[in-house]
Amino acid sequence: MKALIVDDEELALLHFKNMLERTNCFRSIEMFQDPADVLEYPDIQDIDTVFLDIEMPGINGIELAEAIQSMNENIQVVFITAYNDFAIKAFELNAIDYLLKPVDYVRLVKTVERIRENSLLKASAENAGGDYFIQCFGSLQFYKTEKDVKTYIPVKWRTSKAREIYAYLLHHHGHVISKDVLIDLFWPDHDVSKASTQLYTAIYQIRKLIERLPFVQSIEKTDTGYVLRISGVKVDTDEWEKSLKEAPPIHMATINRDMELLLAYENHYFMEHGYLWAESEKTRLARIWLGKAYELVDFLIHEKDYRRALDICLLVEKIEPFDHKIIQYKMQLFNKTGNVEGAIKEYERYKQMKDKMN
Repeated sequence: MKALIVDDEELALLHFKNMLERTNCFRSIEMFQDPADVLEYPDIQDIDTVFLDIEMPGINGIELAEAIQSMNENIQVVFITAYNDFAIKAFELNAIDYLLKPVDYVRLVKTVERIRENSLLKASAENAGGDYFIQCFGSLQFYKTEKDVKTYIPVKWRTSKAREIYAYLLHHHGHVISKDVLIDLFWPDHDVSKASTQLYTAIYQIRKLIERLPFVQSIEKTDTGYVLRISGVKVDTDEWEKSLKEAPPIHMATINRDMELLLAYENHYFMEHGYLWAESEKTRLARIWLGKAYELVDFLIHEKDYRRALDICLLVEKIEPFDHKIIQYKMQLFNKTGNVEGAIKEYERYKQMKDKMN
């Protein structure tokens, strides 16, 4: 990564550069004493992170950050200040962190690690541009993303059975599924001979369909069964779960990305198809998604950002309209914002649900 430090005090600049070099995370570190010189720096687009002293003559750090972000929207900003009061304003500018003077090295290492994690997430998102995806959220579909535009690839399954078998093999992609398991699952009432014929026909139909798709897939026959292998394509549920696991702890500087992760969960796993064999995975992913939603709401309530906390509740409610905890959150938020009527309506809805369960 490349860093840039701005501080009007030369000794502070040199000391901070020395600490950054000790982290071994930056291949180049530029220093500026005059904030105005930063705006003339020709390689500002190549900088990953800028460390800004807030209290500087002429252009202060906050004003400079706004100007730099207008030139490089991907740059990560860290403020250095002697006063806690600047923290709120700093995060309003989407700063990734702020450091209090005198800067503690252990605290700096945590900030640098956060920067590194953010850079990895951004690189992952950029690499996804122009990629092919298999959609499992909601329904089984194929699409391409390029410059944040999603384009669906039309397919016409010969039968719904063929689509479900493909979905099942995709669910276990890379693993051999025995012929007996497939027959027991999809043709439980057929004799083995007829079921085997049906299976061969379905596999043939699937192979012909995936041959026409613009990425590599294959169904290989083994001694015991079949295995689906995919290449050059990503599965949306796998990518979503991976991004969730790699995301740094929630704080105001990352809240927009956290909300994007929540939005990426468009519906439950194969929800529109109602596959019984997918129920356990649907439940597992839903539990992870709801857990993230609860975590975000709790964080935003703690930060007194009630509007965005309510936005998350409404988002979750579109997919899980009867989630008890979300209803309780809504009652709490309506009370905190003085919406007494809304709180009463939610309480009545909650009470009706409890009565039905009892």
